[in-house]
Amino acid sequence: MRSIAFMYPYSYIHHRKGLLKQEGIALSLPSGLQIKGPDWYPFVMTFTDDQGFSAYVGADLAYTILYSFPHFDMKQGGSVYYQPDSPFYSSFYGAYVIQNKDTTQGPYGFKNDKVDLKQIELLTKYDQLKLVLPSLGCPEVLMEFNTTINNIKEDITLSGIKGWTRIDGTIITNSPLHRYKGHQQGYIQYGHPPRDWQGEDFALLELQGRVYVKYFEEQRITMVFYLMGRDQNFVEEWDQKLFSRVKIRFPLSRSTAYTLAHCHRGRLDCGSF
Repeated sequence: MRSIAFMYPYSYIHHRKGLLKQEGIALSLPSGLQIKGPDWYPFVMTFTDDQGFSAYVGADLAYTILYSFPHFDMKQGGSVYYQPDSPFYSSFYGAYVIQNKDTTQGPYGFKNDKVDLKQIELLTKYDQLKLVLPSLGCPEVLMEFNTTINNIKEDITLSGIKGWTRIDGTIITNSPLHRYKGHQQGYIQYGHPPRDWQGEDFALLELQGRVYVKYFEEQRITMVFYLMGRDQNFVEEWDQKLFSRVKIRFPLSRSTAYTLAHCHRGRLDCGSF
């Protein structure tokens, strides 16, 4: 399939230059190949856009996105991301990993040790309005992205790590469905929309979204997992199927590495390791 042939090496290049690789963090999200049924794209992709996002928010940041979208309908020649009769219509899941390069500034997405909802919204707003929709040829004059917070729950455990904040909200934004526009960059990964579509291009629709947010002080990294879909039942179902299988592994801190090194040399009592 053309999409995989192009996107796999492209994603690998972005992973190599991205924040996770630079910090030695292993972050695993389940992919379509690991989930039973033709639900999601075969692998989770990586996109790094430090310069673009930094300019958008007016700060010097490292910004890496992990993302996946719905599986392909080979008869249609595109992802069911385009199909309004599918429960996967206009859905995504993935993660944002952000680091403030300016060490004199506080963590991105937090203010006074509380989640800064406006900064968290900017992550998905930038993704949709500056990356996804332009790649499909959506005119800027049509683009919209507005959120309403429905629920916030703190001290959630995710991937065995405590202290996440979960936020549920309603999103009003453009659907990806539109009349075929010839070559668009987004067609490379999503395929093309149904060629017989005669309805409104990039019409507004309502989605439900969920994010999990946490700041990791030692790495100075804010991590945000996200999921968006047609209704809350979809979000609840795929939260359980996807985020319950997230795995995060951080490199050893310098103090721990030093202790382990001396432990192996027989210099310390290593009973706790």
